[in-house]
Amino acid sequence: MSPQSNKETAMALGDEIDEIFRREVKSLPAYPKAQAAAGSGVAPPVDEMNHLLMGLVIASQRSLHVLAKSIEDMGNV
Repeated sequence: MSPQSNKETAMALGDEIDEIFRREVKSLPAYPKAQAAAGSGVAPPVDEMNHLLMGLVIASQRSLHVLAKSIEDMGNV
């Protein structure tokens, strides 16, 4: 693979992972509340933080699956 091709693949993978996090975390109802509370010194309720944490866990898991698939596909070329 050429360096340009590797860079394009990495950028596409990054975009796909960004989309996963956007879909899993930013779509949660707790996300805007946590954003609004940031810097205010007031913590969001624990339940909302737990929802955000689970969203991060799910997004991380899906991102790792995408990365593993990408690595596997590179090995099959």
